[in-house]
Amino acid sequence: MIKRYLLFLLFLCCAIGSVNATAVTIPETCATTDYYVELIENMDTYTTKAILATYSYDSTVPEISGVNGNCIYFPDVSSLARFCNIFSGTSPSVAFGGEFDVYKSGVRTDTTTLFLSFKPTADGTYYGNMSINVSSSQLAYVYYDYDGGYVYNKAWYYYQGAQLYYFEDPASRYSSLALVPSGVFSMTNARSQYDNSMYASFVIFDYVEYEAYDENSYMVASTVMGPPERGSVSIYTEPGTEIYEDSYLWGTTDNGGLLEIQLPLGERTLKFVKDGYWDLLKTITVSENNTDVFVTMAPSNAIFQVEKEFSGDIYPNSIARLSLDVTPVKTAYATKLRVSGVEVNKVYYNTQELPKAADGSYIIGDISSPQNIVIDFKTTSSWGERTFTVELSATDIEGTAYTNLETINYNVLELPFLFEAPDSWAIGTNEVTLTDMSGESYSVLLVLYDKSGTEKWSSSTNLLEYCEYTFEVPIEDAGEYILELNAKSGSVKSYYSVEIIEPVSLVSDFLTANPGKVATVQFKISNPTESVKYYKASLSCPFYNDTIDKTFSIAPGTVDKTVDMSFEVPEDLEMEYYQLTLEVFDEGKTDPIYSGHVVLTISNASLLIASVPGGNTTLIILAAALILIVGTFAALRLKK
Repeated sequence: MIKRYLLFLLFLCCAIGSVNATAVTIPETCATTDYYVELIENMDTYTTKAILATYSYDSTVPEISGVNGNCIYFPDVSSLARFCNIFSGTSPSVAFGGEFDVYKSGVRTDTTTLFLSFKPTADGTYYGNMSINVSSSQLAYVYYDYDGGYVYNKAWYYYQGAQLYYFEDPASRYSSLALVPSGVFSMTNARSQYDNSMYASFVIFDYVEYEAYDENSYMVASTVMGPPERGSVSIYTEPGTEIYEDSYLWGTTDNGGLLEIQLPLGERTLKFVKDGYWDLLKTITVSENNTDVFVTMAPSNAIFQVEKEFSGDIYPNSIARLSLDVTPVKTAYATKLRVSGVEVNKVYYNTQELPKAADGSYIIGDISSPQNIVIDFKTTSSWGERTFTVELSATDIEGTAYTNLETINYNVLELPFLFEAPDSWAIGTNEVTLTDMSGESYSVLLVLYDKSGTEKWSSSTNLLEYCEYTFEVPIEDAGEYILELNAKSGSVKSYYSVEIIEPVSLVSDFLTANPGKVATVQFKISNPTESVKYYKASLSCPFYNDTIDKTFSIAPGTVDKTVDMSFEVPEDLEMEYYQLTLEVFDEGKTDPIYSGHVVLTISNASLLIASVPGGNTTLIILAAALILIVGTFAALRLKK
């Protein structure tokens, strides 16, 4: 509403005594017009007429054109205003308790009836001030009365200091007053012979907010009838879209696609109309707080009207959920869904998960009524404005192809904390540090899942404002994991993929060696990171008191580097088999990234065989074969 000011004081000279009440005249036949009221209660014609006949008016008796069911018709706007006015100054009430909708020129119109009660000052002068908010220049339909005595001076109305209007005939008691957008009105010079009261009422075809101000309380204002309370509604859709409720046009969106209006509280069904688009009906709930309404209009070459809504806030490295309410303009056949520009996690149609077809689409089938499609997708690792597209393709019964290409805009919010994790995760303990950046204190829960979704570890803490906390995440085996982070009672969720590649593998689990000779354990190790990695290998042998240690480094991006761990086998061993333990550590860490066992077999074979590094079985066989061949060849030479 645009604020306007009305300051006034009323009225003039006079009539004497009371005014006889007059009942309305109801015609037998009904002549419908564009000026009527529709009762909230659904009555038949007989009941409506019977109740209407019980009402008596003073100077505001309306002329009625007819009654049909719960509708009462009037010949003009003045009679419509009289019906919406009070019965008399001493009976400040409205017919049917004001429980009706008002139609002016065929359009439902907000209507407000105000009642004013004046007390005279010591010298018998009436006055009062009031501000009224109206939306545009219009007429207020005024009725006034007094209780006993008579008024003998005129009432003058002023607009910004210029005389505009006054009542010449004090007996009329009913007239109209111009309300203009920037008007300032005042009433004065109304003087009474006796200590009586004066009443006035205003009927305004608008949603009205007002304020009466009189420090001595000589005037009291109240609302007899008015539209329901309203809330502010901001509607965002295509530019130039007309927005109706029933046949009433609330307004048209501007070049930016925005319309801001005041709507009665509660559920309202709005109709959106724009050339080149399908008409759209949408039911909204208007609250006392500002209500934002986002509407996507479907072009006339599309077969679906699509409403989009995200579930909750969206954060980096999370799974966001987009809900699509899909309404076919007409039956859609062989419907397919495609998503581009984002990694889809899952798609649900009527709560059922859809498989992905070989061509990358999701087969939905025929749609003849409103349906719901849910798309779970992976968000980016950084925050900011993002977009992707959803395509719905289908045909109608005649085989005409339609395509809805929906652009999905969403905002990835910045996490309220700083997340720090290892560049490369490893078997053992991995440190994850969170530092609050929001200045708030909240709970944080970390959960580690394996590839099958089984929980492997979890831990929680209360992260204090601007403080940090380090979680120690243990991982026992190589594989693929998901680290789930929940903060602020689950309103902030983020997911991180963790892949542990088996960093160390033995060349062989078995080793054969001779007493007094050197044996070698071999293993392969990789460094997939972009940095040089430093390690320590420790070999434990039951026949040695101390471990055999070796430190080494691996260049970035190295795959399967072979490392030897050599040792001398004691000569006085009593057992035939021994189990050796190999452990590999990251530099400075106490938990091994690898732990494995090698079975050592003590052999009394020839020196050649025993000295073969690592006791490789294939080499032993080759050596034996070579000795046999050489011996056979020497024997043949001797025979010659």
